[in-house]
Amino acid sequence: MLPLFTLVLIGYLVDRKFHIAVKSLSKLLFFLIIPSFIFTNIYKTNFPSNSINILLCVFVLLFISFVIANIISRWKHYDAGMTESCRNALMFNNTGNLGVALIILVFSHEPFIVNGQTPYLDEAMVVWIIIYVVQSVGLNTLGLYQAGRGRLTARDTLKIMFQMPIIYLFAAAVLTRYLGLHAENFYFWPIMEMSSQAITPVAMFTIGVQLSQTKIEWLNPDVWIISILKFFIMPVIGLAIIFTANVFMPGTFTAVGAIVFLIYCAIPTAVNTAMFAMEFDNNPNYATQVVMNTTALSAISLTLVIFVGHLIFV
Repeated sequence: MLPLFTLVLIGYLVDRKFHIAVKSLSKLLFFLIIPSFIFTNIYKTNFPSNSINILLCVFVLLFISFVIANIISRWKHYDAGMTESCRNALMFNNTGNLGVALIILVFSHEPFIVNGQTPYLDEAMVVWIIIYVVQSVGLNTLGLYQAGRGRLTARDTLKIMFQMPIIYLFAAAVLTRYLGLHAENFYFWPIMEMSSQAITPVAMFTIGVQLSQTKIEWLNPDVWIISILKFFIMPVIGLAIIFTANVFMPGTFTAVGAIVFLIYCAIPTAVNTAMFAMEFDNNPNYATQVVMNTTALSAISLTLVIFVGHLIFV
């Protein structure tokens, strides 16, 4: 976890010195880096036969998160904008930045090393790519809609949503695979590969910049509600989904897939939820505080979740 938090710290310190325009960084992520990551990974990944079942489980978790966020909003009497921010905070996780690095870390160490090799890493990454695609497409469509809904009309929000390149890059990647085209032979392939590799440093640097520009209230009760749900309730719900899926759809989760899904349930709130909140001026302080609080606590909570996953599935 330390390298990831160091990137955040670097972003924080650089902004203190040079005052970076955080919206410029967010546009770099939205319009180049994230679409490139989506395209290259969908194009290169060979998805297993149980992919549909895993997709279904991800959608079930998203729906449960949506329902819980609505219950919290009614309980706390949130306005429309705050309700949408609460939904985004609970529904969408940091699968692209922290998640990718963490999966590589976990499945490159004992007990997943055999004769000096990492035979389980490929399987883990395939499951994670499935999760990431759902999360990323969902965040950049539904999440974007929800972020703008509290401040813009539905028509204006939808107009902005369909200006996001991720929708078209996702469709292009699926079409390229279906038609059997060789994307790596075209001139844009190295551009997309280089851009996709920048997702972790740029995103974590950006959140450090935003942290520098935001007054963080660590004792904000609204932020702690989401944090407690993320690290105690959602992993329990995730375990229930794993066991239920394997009962009614046998073979959905192998031991590796189950650990990956459990990690996904406990991953901090997506950095992009804060970016969207900034873009639409929809409770940006709350959104950023949720991201930072859940990210800081994840150093402890994710360690416990991974340990529990080892005890149950390995």
